[in-house]
Amino acid sequence: GKQWYQRRVRGHFSMIVCVVSTMLMGSSGYYISFLYSSAAIVYFLICTLRYIILPDSTEDRIARGSKRRNNLLLLIAFIQPLIIFWLTHHVTYGPDPTPPPKVS
Repeated sequence: GKQWYQRRVRGHFSMIVCVVSTMLMGSSGYYISFLYSSAAIVYFLICTLRYIILPDSTEDRIARGSKRRNNLLLLIAFIQPLIIFWLTHHVTYGPDPTPPPKVS
């Protein structure tokens, strides 16, 4: 329930940040915000999904699971940035925003 909603909001928030940073700073702003938000999403997905997919965690908080479960965890975590890129990369097309004209 709540974890699904938090992951969904995090993904939408990342897309909004990418689009707004593109409007403010152009394509370089998009790629900077995309890399940062992608790294954050991957990190937090691995931290939260580890307890769902790999429930066998020991006292030292290291989850040991089968290779198939580990691969599923990494696939889910790394597919999210690809989806965000697929949904937002079109905003980088076109010229970078030009600075306002100087008033003399």
